[in-house]
Amino acid sequence: MITKLFKLKKFRLNMKKRPKFNSEKALYAKNPVYVYRVLDPYTVKIAKIAYDIGFSADIVTLLNFILGMSAIAIMLFFRSYNSFVIAAILIILRNIGDTIDGKIARGSGIKSSYGGFSDIVSDWIFFHPALFIAIGLITNHVAIGFLCVIGYMSREFTRRAFERKFGAKAKETDESKKISGIVSLVTKYDLATVFFFAPLFLLFNQLSLLIYLVAIIEYTLLLGELGFDFYCFLKKDKIINKN
Repeated sequence: MITKLFKLKKFRLNMKKRPKFNSEKALYAKNPVYVYRVLDPYTVKIAKIAYDIGFSADIVTLLNFILGMSAIAIMLFFRSYNSFVIAAILIILRNIGDTIDGKIARGSGIKSSYGGFSDIVSDWIFFHPALFIAIGLITNHVAIGFLCVIGYMSREFTRRAFERKFGAKAKETDESKKISGIVSLVTKYDLATVFFFAPLFLLFNQLSLLIYLVAIIEYTLLLGELGFDFYCFLKKDKIINKN
């Protein structure tokens, strides 16, 4: 009993030593995910509550991973409507966690060298492909599930390669400013947005529709962005050759 009281007292002392949460610093001014940017003022409040309770950014990232993979496992092994409902609830909780782990790190000033990296790995390498492939298996559209994974990874690789070779992001080029309306529309779509609305597809039992929509959107954007990238490079080469 004395040992438990000592541990509780020690925990409270450690809580008092933690930096005060700064809501202004927690806000992600240029959040690339449009839906999450709209929700930022509200999720900052959730992040503060989680931090005050005692959650760190790394713990929330770990919980996100557990919730997401648990949802996929339940869907895959039970394959019933009830399992889809449970998975939808777990993914909603995971989505909330995904919006607050970074805010906890920024708001508290407590950052780890591996925190942001772990967040990206748990989402892009594990949760995202696992969900698409699981839905492909459940709906007997495995090829479409894999196409979703290949599509978003190819688009991300293309963007990184363009930035490295061209020296700027595609959306920051002079050429993109001439088609600002289309660029604005494209940047409002993000794979994270898909996972924000994914629970609705699960609740309405429209899993096939989800992966087909993602595959169509991803490859349409990939082809469009590749065309734009080559246009930028060709224009750059013409300017260099003239000089």
